[in-house]
Amino acid sequence: MSVVPSLVDQEYVPETIVREQSSLWADAWRRLRRNRLALVATVYLGLLIVVAIVGFFYTPYSTSHQGVGPIEGSFSAKHWLGLDSAGRDILSRLMIGAQVSLAVGLGTQVFVVSVGVVVGLLAGYLRGAVDSVITLVINVFYGIPDLLVALILVVVVANGKPSIIFIMIAISATRWMDMARLVRGQALSIREREYVEAARASGAKPGKVIFGHILPNSLGPIIVQATFGVPQAILFEAFLSFLGLGVPPPTPSWGSMAFDGTQAIQTAPHIVLVPSIALSLTLMAFNFLGDGLRDALDPRQKR
Repeated sequence: MSVVPSLVDQEYVPETIVREQSSLWADAWRRLRRNRLALVATVYLGLLIVVAIVGFFYTPYSTSHQGVGPIEGSFSAKHWLGLDSAGRDILSRLMIGAQVSLAVGLGTQVFVVSVGVVVGLLAGYLRGAVDSVITLVINVFYGIPDLLVALILVVVVANGKPSIIFIMIAISATRWMDMARLVRGQALSIREREYVEAARASGAKPGKVIFGHILPNSLGPIIVQATFGVPQAILFEAFLSFLGLGVPPPTPSWGSMAFDGTQAIQTAPHIVLVPSIALSLTLMAFNFLGDGLRDALDPRQKR
């Protein structure tokens, strides 16, 4: 004798699934809050974002106006972080430099996620010839030095004066492979799960299976990878700016500020130290946050 499930039983299953999904992210948030380094990093990054936003509306001095005061004895109530070799207020330039670094770091990941996730999903789900071609392209890009690709794009295509958007694209062209390879591995694993096979058996189209089942269950690793990618992009932009190939002046960048300070490092070392310390703290903060997210979103950490 078969038992026909009641309407209440039929409605209970999706509610249970929703509750389990919400508890998964809530449990990850609880584990993240226990990580003190991740919390400190989050607070620092929050303050950095506030400083960058304030810089759009107010800076103590103009970032391009020279001769504000002498370098010697430049630390004062008017110039908390001193002046650079051209007599420009370092604090004001540091605030604008934070905008550049955050914009490049976060904006680059938007490009990387957009390209890497789509490419990885297609390779992992479709497999076969599509996977072989995409894997070959990824391996070819891995064989080309990332600095060479960025220099070609910046020097040749942008004539050595790239905009901040172009710098994002140049860095993304050398960083999307890690995301694509990660998502491909996730797709290869998830596509064999029972719920994905059930969706295919029920007649669901590939697009619905990919973006309705595989992508949502890959969000954890994608978020962690994107978080680790932000400091890499910031450091790459600082290196390009140090070489004089970053954001063109008069817009300040932490890399260009450090380069300007090398000429007066013996007489005024603070010109190099201030942007270098800001860059180091930002890189460490994103790395600590990435470690915390990785531990929080890892199911093996539940116990």
